[in-house]
Amino acid sequence: MTKRRKKYQGPKYISKNPMTTFFGGMSDQHATHLQSTLLTNHTAMSNMARGVGDEHDWDRLNGAINMALVMTEQGIGPEYRDEFKAASQAMLACVRRALKTNRYLFTGEELQAMNTALSSHDAQMTCIRSIDVERAANEVMRRLTHRVNVASIHEKHPEEVA
Repeated sequence: MTKRRKKYQGPKYISKNPMTTFFGGMSDQHATHLQSTLLTNHTAMSNMARGVGDEHDWDRLNGAINMALVMTEQGIGPEYRDEFKAASQAMLACVRRALKTNRYLFTGEELQAMNTALSSHDAQMTCIRSIDVERAANEVMRRLTHRVNVASIHEKHPEEVA
């Protein structure tokens, strides 16, 4: 009989709650991550609403809206799709103005659309598993990498061409 050459690795991992471990769920780690994500999203929105927002705040909100749109396509809150589309248009208008004025500000209607969309996104985020968040984030990154459904901020609006 030959001697074992494999080093002892210790006892195997035994899951206390297999449903949470293998299928995601609202685990403690997800809950704390959710709380910090919502806090940073609302801080960015507050900065934009007060007129002290910058490119980082705009980028944070744009990422949240992109995540929300991808989640609606994945069947998570499809009833909010129109709200997220309106918010996406508001973000696009905001960054186009920022290129001219160097200030990231929303108009009244855009601010209203963003507030509605952000509260709907909060509802989306509180009702899903961590694995769903990861899938949506991976899809957003894939779309950005391959430039799928990406709007250029330098293109003219149809009404600006005239």
